[in-house]
Amino acid sequence: MVNPGIRILDPGFLTTIQDQPRFGLARYGLSEAGPMASVSYFEANYLAGNDEPQPGIEVTMKPARLLFTGATRIGISGADFGWRLDGRPISMHQSIEVRAGSTLQGDYCRTGLRGYIACNGGIQITRWQGSAATHVQSGLGGQKLERGAELKLALPVAAPPRFLREHPHSPLLNGSAKVLRIVDGPHASLFPPESMSLFLGTSYKVTELSSRMAIRIDGLQLSAPREPLLSTGAWHGAIQVPPSGIPQVLGTDHPATGGYPILGSVIRADLEVLGQLRPREEIRFGRVSLETARALYKRMADAWRALSV
Repeated sequence: MVNPGIRILDPGFLTTIQDQPRFGLARYGLSEAGPMASVSYFEANYLAGNDEPQPGIEVTMKPARLLFTGATRIGISGADFGWRLDGRPISMHQSIEVRAGSTLQGDYCRTGLRGYIACNGGIQITRWQGSAATHVQSGLGGQKLERGAELKLALPVAAPPRFLREHPHSPLLNGSAKVLRIVDGPHASLFPPESMSLFLGTSYKVTELSSRMAIRIDGLQLSAPREPLLSTGAWHGAIQVPPSGIPQVLGTDHPATGGYPILGSVIRADLEVLGQLRPREEIRFGRVSLETARALYKRMADAWRALSV
């Protein structure tokens, strides 16, 4: 049997192959990469019938148009792109059977920013350092998909279709102002006492300069520490305050180190919200303890398991 495949008819705005993060290379200056909205990535893999997450496709803002050259089962999750298979609307809450010759396409994102497409068995691509995740800034790992690219898929495995139960929309993902909960960063005590209060008491707007490296925001300038800092490790969710005084939140393609002081860090339970922020969207920050952050992450993981049937 010939393996099914995908041909990229239109790559959209930014379409990459993403896989689980690649850890252990920070000492060489390379961050973990991986999906910006990991919950959506896991959901797409689950719907595709993958018990273990496999390399899939991350689309941003304007989706790719894909031609399937063989039959397979797919799962789609994340932002609402109004997906259509051969011109017919499809649901993102269930497994989707795709025939050879079918075309998948969507429109500019209606809610959120990033979507994920997973195929049964995953995309067959050589993993580099244990992962096929694409690090966009360096070009290492998987690949940024271009028009005409051909992807080879694993042979589909027979399995019953899967569903995700409909669930109430989280107030963290919807509404006029998104909320990102944070814990104190390693340099919080070096800032003037009023900096944290001002940061938590104001709204910021996401700018068009945002990327997988960092979410750039615009708003109130904060007073940063006057003393220069030694370069320190950086991570996904870290909130740096550069000399401009306007914070920025690091994404999965973040620099491995940096000299900007880190005021706080977005908690792991809210990284999905961070990865779905759209340009010009309004966001606010709320402070929680480390204990609360751990409890919220456990609650999110338990809730996701309960949604799957």
